[in-house]
Amino acid sequence: MRAVAAFPVALLLAACSAEPPGGTLAVAVAGDGPEAPAMAAHLAAEASEATLITRGPGGEIAPGLATSWRFLDDGNDLILRLAPVRWPSPTGSGRELTARDVVLGLQRTPRRHRPVLAAAGLAGRGTARAPIARVVELAPRPATPQLLDWLAEPALAVRDRRGRAFPGPYAARRDGSGWQLDRRADLAQPAARAARISVTVQPVATAIADFAAGRRALVLGAGLAGLGAARASGQGRAIRVEAVDGVIGLRLRTSGVLADGRLRRALLLAADGAPLANRIALAALAPQARLWPDLPPATDDRARPPAERRAQALALLAAAGHRPDAPVRLTLSAPEGPEWRQLAQALATSLAPVGITLDSAPAGQADLALVEQAALVPDVLAHLARWRCGRARPCSPQADRLLAQAAAAGNDPARRLALAVAAEQSLMADPAFVPLLRPVRWALVADRLTGFQANRLGRHPLGRIAAE
Repeated sequence: MRAVAAFPVALLLAACSAEPPGGTLAVAVAGDGPEAPAMAAHLAAEASEATLITRGPGGEIAPGLATSWRFLDDGNDLILRLAPVRWPSPTGSGRELTARDVVLGLQRTPRRHRPVLAAAGLAGRGTARAPIARVVELAPRPATPQLLDWLAEPALAVRDRRGRAFPGPYAARRDGSGWQLDRRADLAQPAARAARISVTVQPVATAIADFAAGRRALVLGAGLAGLGAARASGQGRAIRVEAVDGVIGLRLRTSGVLADGRLRRALLLAADGAPLANRIALAALAPQARLWPDLPPATDDRARPPAERRAQALALLAAAGHRPDAPVRLTLSAPEGPEWRQLAQALATSLAPVGITLDSAPAGQADLALVEQAALVPDVLAHLARWRCGRARPCSPQADRLLAQAAAAGNDPARRLALAVAAEQSLMADPAFVPLLRPVRWALVADRLTGFQANRLGRHPLGRIAAE
């Protein structure tokens, strides 16, 4: 049995008539694609929708509506004790939050958030119980060692019968493409340090200029794009770069010329993340030959030296009827931004020696797509599930079986890892995705800010950040 005790959290819901001390934190989410608005919305939900578990400054789990918790049955079941808080009401005397509210709230999880509920193992009947008023019992099926991490996701916020989330430390309202967050009470420290937070979605160049002029104290890059401009901006120690869980790689279209599995396998062997990482010249952007960064080195053909992999790729292309003097022409799409263009150019250069040439094409129409798949929580099984049958083509029924066995292993970490390794290797036998690099996140952080800590998820709850 494991036990975790935590300090109580005060969530006072009545808004103050005057702005409490703490000042305003001006944040920009920098990006030109759909990732930036999605990231801003997630940050706003994280601050304004209360969850049983929250995240600390470094992305670690921390108390939320649950003030303490302990695991039972070798870590398969979880007992949480709720904070003595009340639902909001116009009179300020709403009824107390109960365990039954939590159980019913999980059942009301919006459809768009059901994948998170399933990843936490809480989608089935009987996985959540309310034995007494302030105690919640969770028995996820299958059990997952990342249960607390999943409970910290805004998707699993506690909800009322209308599906509205229990309020978090901040009240959120849309402000154009961004959000404005107002602290509900100054006693919500340290989960709500700034009195007001403005979150604005901006193009990379605008966000960096605003930071340099002092109009933004924090800029969060919504992915790799913009990193080069941030490094060239002369901001020095304000730049923070962190490697995060997930993978950057090639999503393969299994039609046209790539309907031949030999070509897909040749791409896996010929594509090498090292030249791409060298092109960006950033230590944190490291080559990654597996779908998950913490998996041990591959034991299949991917473990061979680059020259041997290229020779195998040439042999596969020849077997498919492609001669070295008649290159295979493929099209490639990539996200906007000079960093992605540099990666695309480096990829084209590395594939040319095996007789593969790349031309650009719009997203959705290309044979290959450079994409980033970052993880919400450090859950290798949830990450590998992206390529299960029904979600990706080609797929591996054997990998599906191995992932199911890994999930059934519950809190046996050695068995889970061994089965995840085998599943990943099975997925790579006929790949739908070619891993190349470990993803990175970048930020510009003003000297006067505290509470920003690098972490492997690139998660930075805004309520934990404030000016000194």
